[in-house]
Amino acid sequence: MKEVVLLKRWLGVFFGFLLTIQFGHLSSALAAGLKATTMQGRIGSVMIGVLILFALMIVIRKRCSSSFYHGFAVSTGLFLSFDIVVFHWIFQLHRITNGPEANVMEPLFVVAGAVLMVYAWRKEKRSA
Repeated sequence: MKEVVLLKRWLGVFFGFLLTIQFGHLSSALAAGLKATTMQGRIGSVMIGVLILFALMIVIRKRCSSSFYHGFAVSTGLFLSFDIVVFHWIFQLHRITNGPEANVMEPLFVVAGAVLMVYAWRKEKRSA
């Protein structure tokens, strides 16, 4: 029995490795040569991501338990705030966009992330 479990784990690691490599190759193909070069294009691409996030949050709220939804909301808010503050501002590794609009969007996302965390924590406390 232990051998079967060990074999399954190693097969999972192997196929996960292959899938990771494949995703690396797909990342350039999925963009289909599209690149947001104008301010409107960069803002639009970020807004598409925000709309996808909102749609995902609506689906999770309707299909999953309230505790799961609140946990997802807290983790989303934490990611928005933590990623921007640490990796964008402190270490300056990357920005949301390459244009000046990032100077406006990033503080808004940090505030939105903090609000989302506080909202979800309070709702979860009340429902517990």
